[in-house]
Amino acid sequence: MKRFDTFWERSLAIGIDGAILTFVLQFADYLSFPAFSLKSILLEIVISNIPYLYAVLMLGKYGQTLGKMIMKVKVVDNATENALTYSQSFMREAVPIFLVNTSIILNVILFSDVDFENFKISTLGYILIFIPSGMLFIWSILEIVTMLFDDRKRALHDKIAETVVIRTDIK
Repeated sequence: MKRFDTFWERSLAIGIDGAILTFVLQFADYLSFPAFSLKSILLEIVISNIPYLYAVLMLGKYGQTLGKMIMKVKVVDNATENALTYSQSFMREAVPIFLVNTSIILNVILFSDVDFENFKISTLGYILIFIPSGMLFIWSILEIVTMLFDDRKRALHDKIAETVVIRTDIK
């Protein structure tokens, strides 16, 4: 096995982290505010960014999320294989952070003053709502394809951040 063959370990790590975050985010269901109130919008932004904050902080501090620790893979600097910086950790998450927050902002802009009893949305509105989600889907596909065809199994976010994921059980 090669040190950089981490596709399945990374996939399972995402599942483990997703399960952990789902448990944590369940507490947000107990908070409710009127739709499109400032509190509800801020809560939506905070909740939507928790997975990215988790990843940035864990990778910046340890080079691993809990899922990566369990799966014995670690994110390191591509050139040196030393610990990555918080800046690199953030850059790995920058595109999804941008797309998710753009989606939230567009929803607020398009729906904050809507009379839902007489609701109608223009074709442009539908397009604007689905662009960030569609781009996030395309981004995810490109991440997988890039990883599968790269010698060091680096996904797009690894290339942007100049990082690589290595197995910790192989030297």
